[in-house]
Amino acid sequence: MFEWLRRFIKMQFYVAPREFRVVLVTLVGLMVGAMIFVWNNVRLIKLAYESQPLKQERRELLREKRLLEVERESLRSLDRIQWLAKKKIGLKEPEGDQIVTIFLKK
Repeated sequence: MFEWLRRFIKMQFYVAPREFRVVLVTLVGLMVGAMIFVWNNVRLIKLAYESQPLKQERRELLREKRLLEVERESLRSLDRIQWLAKKKIGLKEPEGDQIVTIFLKK
């Protein structure tokens, strides 16, 4: 049915066996190179998708760290400690005769 087409192609595009091997090796090399390129891009996209939840978790942890640092500093403030000592424990400021100064020799 397509014999005439096959003969036309054979006459127009005749390639010697050696040239055919060179063309085949070149095409295979290009295909392998293209597959490696595509594989690297697919891998890169996959890693980008996998890293998104980790980035979100990192942002949340950094936010929590900042909040905990603020809370730590507020708990360590001297005004708060003094207020707790007076109100909760019942401590009061020392009288003048209760203060003793100690001098150390150097």
